[in-house]
Amino acid sequence: MKHTKMTSSAIAALLALAAVACGGDDGDSATAPSGGGEAVCPSNLVIQTDWWPEIEHGGTYQLIGAGGTSDPSLFTYSGPVEPEYAVGGIETVEIRAGGDAIEFQPVVSVMQTDRDITLGYVNTDDVIQSSATVRVTGVAATLEINPQYLQWDPTQFDIDPTDPASLGASGARILHFPGTTYTDWLIGKGYINASQSDPNYGGAPTDWIADGANFIQQGFVTNERYKYQNLIEWKDGAPAPIDYVLIHDLGWQPYPAMYSVLTERIDELSPCLEVLVPVLQQAWVDYLANPTPTGDVIIGVTEAYNNYWSVTADLNAAGFELFDEIGIGSNGPDGTYGNFDLDRVQGLYDELLPLLDDLGIEYDSSITVDGVVTNRFIDSSIGR
Repeated sequence: MKHTKMTSSAIAALLALAAVACGGDDGDSATAPSGGGEAVCPSNLVIQTDWWPEIEHGGTYQLIGAGGTSDPSLFTYSGPVEPEYAVGGIETVEIRAGGDAIEFQPVVSVMQTDRDITLGYVNTDDVIQSSATVRVTGVAATLEINPQYLQWDPTQFDIDPTDPASLGASGARILHFPGTTYTDWLIGKGYINASQSDPNYGGAPTDWIADGANFIQQGFVTNERYKYQNLIEWKDGAPAPIDYVLIHDLGWQPYPAMYSVLTERIDELSPCLEVLVPVLQQAWVDYLANPTPTGDVIIGVTEAYNNYWSVTADLNAAGFELFDEIGIGSNGPDGTYGNFDLDRVQGLYDELLPLLDDLGIEYDSSITVDGVVTNRFIDSSIGR
């Protein structure tokens, strides 16, 4: 077991590191709200997420807690940083929704055009795939296991979750977001046929209801699994059971929604990242130790946004169980929370590059695993 609360001495040490990294060049720098260390981070820390607020983002919302304000016109939640996470001069945090909140633009593209964003949620495979046009590097993992999955109606399709080829044998259309690399990988492995791929999913259950669930659909095990079985009236006017398989269990294992920075900004941001990344790790450990309060904040934010995306206390509770049950929110193999297993990243890298070559997708041929992720800023003593 690793510690679940960062001590004041540990925070002081991190702040001292930041002061050394800063070199004392700017004697007029403001101090952090906690009263110690140089202001090496932006006073307003902007984090761009990859989807609407959900419990998979909980460690990030933990930074603000219940003291923030939702802006339904901009789809942001912002407020003063909680005192225990106030390092490097950070005074406020702004969390931006992704997905159709940003018109489905890739997070890497938004980061490139808006330098107010310090951290963006980017999947490991997307780092590699986008590298020809923009380079980002993951500096900390948010979750250990990707909660993304494929779901289907078991009364219509006889699919074995332990046999990826049974997805293809079903002949079912697979509705998914555009640009999902795992779909190309499934096709490349021969598990599904190219004709099954339908990249027109928008995140709402509209098609599932209208078409009587006569296809396979992507989703998140921590969200849609509960919604479709308990809340969404789709089969004879009532919810109904679904079957599913995690993308991770099919063999495609990127780190989902990594905290990532523009690679060209790593040196610029390194004094900040030295103190910020351990705080992000600790915020996730704290959140997972008691997820309900922050989960309630997320419920309130989705209610304020008032669109098709919503979460409930019961839905969140079902998702929280899965964080531990299937290891979504577990430590890495070495007992550290938020770090990267470089062998796992290498395996994904080795699978992805030939696939991109086959698809004719350009990428930066000089990129290596060390450029995709880094454990440089990780505090290995922090874990659940």
